[in-house]
Amino acid sequence: MATINSLQSIPVPLPIFDGTDYDLWEEKMETLFKSQNLWDIVQQDRNEKENEQKDASALYLIQQSLAQNVFPRITKAKTAKKAWDLLKKEYNIGDPQSVLQENRKTNGFFRSSHMRKE
Repeated sequence: MATINSLQSIPVPLPIFDGTDYDLWEEKMETLFKSQNLWDIVQQDRNEKENEQKDASALYLIQQSLAQNVFPRITKAKTAKKAWDLLKKEYNIGDPQSVLQENRKTNGFFRSSHMRKE
């Protein structure tokens, strides 16, 4: 099990993303990155020399938090931001309310189209 050390040296298991419940994993990882002062690295592509170590740490945490079936999707990512963006693009379905509204619109469209044909 992958762990990190908090300020009090208490091992904390990383949340593992297996391809489901992306929104929950994203929230947990964001909190983790903020607690380790790495959130800015994940959010912005910075190439400054002093950020190389922070970027490597953030990328490592992302890699270690992925299940074997998800990890191959980010193997080409050389920065934490790139890995984060790839995962977000593939797995983030957006705000559940927006998805629900979009489904209602789509279902309404199909219903009205179907009714017109009858």
